[in-house]
Formats: sequence, C-alpha cells, structure tokens
Amino acid sequence: MRPGAVLGVDIGGTSVTADLVTCDGVSLEARRRPTGHGDAALDTLASLLVECAGMAATHGVQLQGIGVLSPGHVEEVSGVVHFASNLGWREVPLAAALRRIPEIAEVPLTVGHDVRWAGIAEGTFGAARDARDYAVLSIGTGIAACLVADGAVLSGATGSAGEVGHATVVADGDLCACGRRGCLDAYASGGGLLRRYAARSGRSDVDSVAELVAARDHDHDARVVWDEGVDALAAGLCTLIMTIDPAVISLVGGVSRAGVALTQQLGERLSAEAGWKSVPPLVVSPLHAMSGRAGAVLLGMQSAGCEKHAATWSAQDVSAWGRSPHAEGAR
Repeated sequence: MRPGAVLGVDIGGTSVTADLVTCDGVSLEARRRPTGHGDAALDTLASLLVECAGMAATHGVQLQGIGVLSPGHVEEVSGVVHFASNLGWREVPLAAALRRIPEIAEVPLTVGHDVRWAGIAEGTFGAARDARDYAVLSIGTGIAACLVADGAVLSGATGSAGEVGHATVVADGDLCACGRRGCLDAYASGGGLLRRYAARSGRSDVDSVAELVAARDHDHDARVVWDEGVDALAAGLCTLIMTIDPAVISLVGGVSRAGVALTQQLGERLSAEAGWKSVPPLVVSPLHAMSGRAGAVLLGMQSAGCEKHAATWSAQDVSAWGRSPHAEGAR
C-alpha cells in the first residue's frame, strides 16, 4: 500500500511552486505557476491546489496535509497575511480562504511564513543541521531572515520577526515597495538589484541576477549596483550578527546562486563592517532553491501530524525533488 502524501506550496513574488511528496519523502509531482498580484495571486493559488488534489487522486494516495508558505507579515496561528508588499496583499485571511475550496476542505491546511519555514528546513536537513543558533537569509524577490536562538525559531510578538529586508541601510535612500526609503530590499534583493540597474543604465534587457553578476567585469553600471547591494547586505547582516550571534548564516534564494561571487565579497565587507566582532561562516545552502519548498512540505507534514518522518530525510533527498521526472515547470 502506498504511503499517504502531503502538499507543500511555496508562494514567491515571481512564482508559486507546489510539491506533492509522500510521507516517506518521495516526490510524486511538482508544479510551478506565475504568482500574479493581488486577487490574481489568490486565484493562482486556488487553481493550483485544486490541480494538486487531483494529482494525488491520480497517484492513488491520500492527501493528508497541506502547508502553504507566504512572504510578508504572516500570523501563523490565524493564517492571516497582514502585509506582503511583493504580492500586493493586506489583511488577507489566507488559511480561511483556502479551506473553503471544496476539493481540499477535508484536508488539514496550515499557513506559515516562507523564510521561517525555509529556516526550519535548513535546521532539519540543510546547512544549519544540528546548530542551536543560526540565521537563514533568503535573498530572492525580497529579503527576509529566519532567526533561531537556542533551538527556538523567533517569530516575534506580532509574527514579523526576521523582516530584515525592511531595515534601513541607506538613510533617505531609494524607495522600497513597502513605501519606506532605504530598505535593504530596495538595494540587495533580486528585484531591487535589477530595478536599480535598469534605472542607472537605461537598459531593460538584463532580466536576471545571474546576467548582472556576469556583466560586472565589463559593465561599470552592473559593478556599481552589485557593489552597493553587497554593501547594503553587509550593513544589514552586521546588525543581525551583533544582535543574535549566530553560529552560521545560511544563504538561500535566487541571489544566493551567485555562490562565491557573493559569499567572498560579502564576507570581506561584513568583516570590515563588524570590526571587533567575529563573522560566522556564510554558507550557500546545500538545498539551493529547494529550501522554501522543503519548508512548505515540512509544514504539510506537521499539518498531517507525521513530521517526525522527515527527520530521516537528507539534503540529497530534498534536492532530488527538483529532478523528479514529474517536476513539470518546477526545476
């Protein structure tokens, strides 16, 4: 008899990804769709959940739990997204809305914060495995952190701990999507880097951070925008390490794919910024782009009451989900 399955849904500012995974860690299907904005993002999410419920039936498995991760200020107990600037959401009762979908109405569903659960995945089978004090910095469409102190994930009084992307790093600097000025997001997120490059260079044909990084040696504008982004990251991380003193900082998200081009330069800038304070290792997650997806599946496992089974999974097991022959559009 096939084991039951859970569904993990990771909502990003650019795309939403769904992973249907058995309770013993085998990927059955994966789907990715453009996220959309505002109500369109909710419509995308609803249609994807219906599609995935049908996939579970096709595979002959019982869907036992669903975990949905959202960026922004997420109140996990109620499942309300109070604010997500990249999605255009304010006071969205996400869990309640999704639980009304007839096809999944009987399946336990939980909404969580995307980076917080990516951080839990890092501690479960990623770069921070076995660490008691660590930080996971997600640098994608936006920037946020999962902060772990003495083994406990910090969520904060209102559920918004770790929103370092909206810390001020440049006084009266560039306008951020949140409405404030000088936020880390505006300078060092994937979206921020590309917007600043387009504004500085007048070019709109560079549409990925990988292209921006590759252009640094021959394109002065690319070099300046990248350097300023790394400086902003160093300023933000200096405050973070002074505050929580992590043993390791794991980098996840699209910008982390720059690898050594990011970690070497960031480490040097951070060491200069931190002065007397030792800088913890900066490690690109072995889960690569899978940390958020892994976190969503872990939340689905928790919803199903079978999260203990995930302790036997490895980073290699999770990375294999993206290479599944059924991973349509989700690699």
